[in-house]
Amino acid sequence: MLAIVIALTLIIYGTAFFVFFKFVKPIIIGNIIAGEEIAEIKADNSDDTKGNQNDANTFVEVPSLSDITVESDPVNFDEIWDEGDADTVFYNEENTPTYIWATHATAIYAKLEYGYQDKLIGHIISDSDVDDWKSFLDNSWSIYDRDSAKETIERMTNHGHKESFREYVKSDSDVQEAINAIASDFGSLNTIEDADNVTEDYLKSKGIRSFTMGKIRGAALAYSRFGEKGLDGYDYLRLMRVTYISFKCGYLSQNEYMKLVEIFNDRLRVTYNDFKEIHETYYYGEMFRNEYSSEDEKNQAIRDAIAGLDKDGFYETADKEYEMVDNHDDEYYKMVGKADGSNNVYESDIELSDNLEDYTFSINGRVYKLPLSYDEIVDGGFTPDTDGNYLVPAGESYYFKGSYMGNEYSKLDFAVLNNTDHDQKLADIPIILVNGNQFRWNQYRKYPYKIAGGLEIEYSTIDDVEKMFGPLTVPEDSTEDVLGTTMYYYEYNFGSGWYRFIVQPNGELAGIRMCKYLEE
Repeated sequence: MLAIVIALTLIIYGTAFFVFFKFVKPIIIGNIIAGEEIAEIKADNSDDTKGNQNDANTFVEVPSLSDITVESDPVNFDEIWDEGDADTVFYNEENTPTYIWATHATAIYAKLEYGYQDKLIGHIISDSDVDDWKSFLDNSWSIYDRDSAKETIERMTNHGHKESFREYVKSDSDVQEAINAIASDFGSLNTIEDADNVTEDYLKSKGIRSFTMGKIRGAALAYSRFGEKGLDGYDYLRLMRVTYISFKCGYLSQNEYMKLVEIFNDRLRVTYNDFKEIHETYYYGEMFRNEYSSEDEKNQAIRDAIAGLDKDGFYETADKEYEMVDNHDDEYYKMVGKADGSNNVYESDIELSDNLEDYTFSINGRVYKLPLSYDEIVDGGFTPDTDGNYLVPAGESYYFKGSYMGNEYSKLDFAVLNNTDHDQKLADIPIILVNGNQFRWNQYRKYPYKIAGGLEIEYSTIDDVEKMFGPLTVPEDSTEDVLGTTMYYYEYNFGSGWYRFIVQPNGELAGIRMCKYLEE
């Protein structure tokens, strides 16, 4: 029997990603350590010779502040705008799921402005109010007719503060220093309450002093909480407001405004976990836009509004409808980042095992088992960055990523080994490795990634792992500095494969990678 034993070293947080393979005809499998660069496999065969050896080195640039993608995913407005002028209202849109979901998203306005939480943007706009709202659009947004409304909405949707935020984080040394300080002192900020500890005085204690402390604090908190999507929610909330008012003022048709609100809903839903997080982005966005102070009366009012909604039980009630969707077909949901029209959770024929050596894992409720096929991950909602027809050379390994449910910021790493003597299509080779970490996969904590026993990144701890499966091995490369924070590595090594856990200073699992050796 030919046994192919694979050891992969995935250095996600360093500057390179190496995949090393050595495979021979073993009768005795020697010491195989997941964290070593080279896995030594010993063979006891008659001529004492080793089989073919192939080391494949693949360089992967690690996401960092300098690697931020500034540009937003564009909306094709040719499919939004109706021909001619804005037309007449034909139905009561307030009964639609799109409208109701948007009222929850914009409830922050209702709380701040003593409005109605069951009305979009918190206000009832009657015919007698239209002139006042037209003045608001003109003075605040330079919108005074249909053309200016369309131009402003297009610009804010496809660019907006979310892009200026990304460019700022990418280029400004003060905000980068603030982000690094937060990572070093706090690890990950999991809630807005965690973020409250990062005050302007705290930033000053780190040597960060500027006339634009509001902008620095807002950007640092937005990035620390939600990464590159830190201010997407802020833009979409403000766009809902402008779009709705533009409709009520006669600048947009009902069809146009509802299409836009639906797009904003969908983008919010696939990026953030709940309505409280959406409102949190508004808090950081106002800090960022107002620049000079993040602790003035206006920003405190927003923070108080979020706390008030929480105290009132609004989030607990509204979040029951967070996954509420319209009756689109499956292709639509796949496009906007949802599995189907139900609850964004798959049912699976495979059960998540309690045994690590079964190599099962679940994504959003759907369970997989290594080795698995390319078609399985595609069917599960992943979009690989490499076409399945790509030819992997004989004897070589290949590493690729898969974006989940159309979300570019939720990716897993996969790896295969072509252990034949001829080139093979990627889709025909079993996947034997999967890796997920909170920086690339669960950046917004949207889709649960679990392994045996229900262990989950960002929620389970290293103590949970050892209580469930026993003492871990500490590899030679047991620590690594990531943005000023020391991350720790621990391992399990089996005859059938291995696991490596990436652990934050507070003991939380930041990443889990697993590899199942192939045997023939």
